[in-house]
Amino acid sequence: MRRNRRIKKNSRFATSSMGIASLIISAFIMMMIFFAMNSRCSAITREIGKKEKVLQRLESELTREKTRWDEMKVPEQLNVALARFGLEMDFARGDQIVRMGRNGAPVPGQLALARLRGSRQVASVSSATAPTLARTQVRRSRVSPSVVRRQPKNGVRK
Repeated sequence: MRRNRRIKKNSRFATSSMGIASLIISAFIMMMIFFAMNSRCSAITREIGKKEKVLQRLESELTREKTRWDEMKVPEQLNVALARFGLEMDFARGDQIVRMGRNGAPVPGQLALARLRGSRQVASVSSATAPTLARTQVRRSRVSPSVVRRQPKNGVRK
């Protein structure tokens, strides 16, 4: 019987020490997981900071470019650019403008469209190709500015 008592006494010590050891190991594992997640979150925070700096730089560059583009669209600057490249352009006449609808067809009741249809000779074209011809001629009539190149003075372009 004494042997049985010793086994029971040793088994109590083994179970209590195993419980403490498992608590220590689980606490250590939890700390390691916490530190790993904390370092990953810090790395992601640094990456987000870098991306925000790049975004701010690109937004400021976009603002500068928009300002430059708006300055170039001023009529005085357009005239300077036309003179620099030797182009003579005028606004489109009323009979040259054709407004298109959302479906891609010309809006009915326009003067330019009526003149275009009146001047076209549809009799020589077959009825199968007439819609194609009408579409191409309407698109061609949409070209508004007439471009003429000026001859450079002394053979030198400004």
